[in-house]
Amino acid sequence: MNKPAIKWLIRKLFLIDIYRAIPDDDIILKQRFNLFRIFNIVAVLGIGAIIFQAIYVFNINPLLSNVLFALEAILIINYLSLNFHNKRKMAVWVSLLACLAALHYNSYFAGGVRNSGMFYQIAFILIAFMLLGSRSGKWFALLCILNTVYFYFITEYTTWVNYDFIGYSSSLINQDYLLTGLISLIVIGSLINNLESNKNVVIASITESRNKLAIINKELKKLSLVASKTDNAVVITDADGKIEWLNDGFTRMSGYTFNEAYEKQLLPLITGSNTDQEVYQKLTADLQDFKSCESEMLSYGKNKNTFWTHHSITPITDDSGKSRKFIFIIRDINERKNAEIKMEEYLHDLEKTNAELDKFAYIVSHDLKAPLRAIGNLSDWIAEETGDTLPENSRENLNIIQGRVKRMEQLINAILEYSKASKRKGSQELFSFKEIIDDAIDLVAPDANSKISVKGNFPEYYGDKVKFQQVFMNLISNALKHNPKTQKEVNITVSEQDKFWKFCVADNGPGIDARYHEKIFVIFQTLKARDEFESTGIGLSIVKKIIEEAGGSITIDSKPGEGSVFCFTAPKNSIDPAVITGKKTKEESLNL
Repeated sequence: MNKPAIKWLIRKLFLIDIYRAIPDDDIILKQRFNLFRIFNIVAVLGIGAIIFQAIYVFNINPLLSNVLFALEAILIINYLSLNFHNKRKMAVWVSLLACLAALHYNSYFAGGVRNSGMFYQIAFILIAFMLLGSRSGKWFALLCILNTVYFYFITEYTTWVNYDFIGYSSSLINQDYLLTGLISLIVIGSLINNLESNKNVVIASITESRNKLAIINKELKKLSLVASKTDNAVVITDADGKIEWLNDGFTRMSGYTFNEAYEKQLLPLITGSNTDQEVYQKLTADLQDFKSCESEMLSYGKNKNTFWTHHSITPITDDSGKSRKFIFIIRDINERKNAEIKMEEYLHDLEKTNAELDKFAYIVSHDLKAPLRAIGNLSDWIAEETGDTLPENSRENLNIIQGRVKRMEQLINAILEYSKASKRKGSQELFSFKEIIDDAIDLVAPDANSKISVKGNFPEYYGDKVKFQQVFMNLISNALKHNPKTQKEVNITVSEQDKFWKFCVADNGPGIDARYHEKIFVIFQTLKARDEFESTGIGLSIVKKIIEEAGGSITIDSKPGEGSVFCFTAPKNSIDPAVITGKKTKEESLNL
């Protein structure tokens, strides 16, 4: 046999793998397992010696040797089977009962109650108490007593027993008693010595653990000093989740003092009816499995106030790897969580607005583009049919019409593209607000009675040029279209704020009642019936969407009879637009 095979055989014969699987700190179980191994090996050798005597020395009834062979086989199989299962208590019972059965059967051929082997029952009882505990030891002791009483009666009143195994000579009987008595005393003395050794080992282990605990306590005092000063809540619980220690951060966060929270279950203490039960159950399951875990959930304070917390939980294990405690590090994430909730609400609103834009895109593509294309085709036909006969002034007007039609078609195409691509960023480029305002005015084409003034130092900006041009076009168009006065005025201004540019479009129109300040920004909502005034009700809703997507906001200041002022903000670029054009370096823009 090669060395690996020999090592494997030794491990199985002496149950080394089973012994190593016992935790190092379970000293009593290790000592009991050692005693079990020794007892089984001695029992197998002892029964084997009896079988040898029965066959080769006394040549007695073969039935005795066959029964003893069977009992020894049971001992060996029971011992080796521990390599495949972990039922140690059952294995001890089988070994003890096999040995008692061997003694019982042997007594029929060794004088019954006079069998000196009865002394071994004392050793059996001691081993039963040491390996099985007090209760099982008492039951086994009762079996041994019953066995002894049984053999007294059959020895005294029957002829079932004989002396074939030791002979009928008083000298041989005396020698057997002497030898068995000495062996029994040696075995019992060894067992008592084993008990004393185990006691000393346990005492030494307790002393060592106490010294380690003293060192750990010193370290814990240092750690508790650090933990008590941190802003996060730090809580130490036992294996069942009961609070053993907490820092000032937990008291500040929850309102519970140490005396109020001590030995209470942490999770039930800081959770309530609105806590997500799925998160709670998962966290509880991870704790039962002694897993490190993290979670976010709605927590409750002493006064039933709620706040969002992030829990980071770590099991504290001993040298054997068993979890003894948990460390909870609880961080207040209320501000971030509330921001996430608001963001979800914004996303919901955005999805709703996208659905509205899809409806708008359908209207534009079917109800607006077709008439516009018809006007373009009609102007082209006029130009082709009249040729050079059309007066110069009329030709210029026709050219203007054709140009406006093309520009309007481009704008509609841009809006359609925007509505279809609402989930992706628009085209970003550097532009001048002054230029796009001029383009918007030109596109709106105010009549001679309309006065539009543009005042202020309008910035260069890096963003979506088409969208911002659409904003100004809609605001200017609305200011003129809804103004019944003969002399119409629109004033466009800009002002610089801390983080935003603020643009305002003011008119001298009829004004809008405060009741409708929110309604006018809802898609397809109009203040007048469409029979009275032709309007789709989409302009301001698009304006609002574009501005909010760009990170700004829009407001209205208006009263009936006093005109309206629409103001919107656009966040300043994080980098000077001049950097984009190469006129400045990034360092210069940041004043470095």
